[in-house]
Amino acid sequence: MKKNTLFSLLFLSVFIFGILSFSSEKKVIAVVFNKEMTKQDLISLQKNLREKNIILVFNKMKFTKNKLSYIDFTIDFGDGFSGSSKSEIKKNKEVGFIRDYNENAEKPFVVGDLK
Repeated sequence: MKKNTLFSLLFLSVFIFGILSFSSEKKVIAVVFNKEMTKQDLISLQKNLREKNIILVFNKMKFTKNKLSYIDFTIDFGDGFSGSSKSEIKKNKEVGFIRDYNENAEKPFVVGDLK
């Protein structure tokens, strides 16, 4: 009897945890460009965003030893939020964009320096 109760509680706990993890209300897209990114990484990111009807345009990119060192980009979420930024990519600097779709978001959109 104890085994059945323990199994039932374990199953219920896993089931509830599964529901909570899939019904997350937070909807945020955040991208930070870093020195480890390659051109292929950026093209893949651009393609993934396009599938969500988000347009990321790279106006200019520079690479040092095949790693991102400079980026000039424009982002358009298609919902009135768009912007652009250009910057050297450094270890102590975070450059990218954040789109927070939550109704109570303190900052629904940030582009450029994130720190």
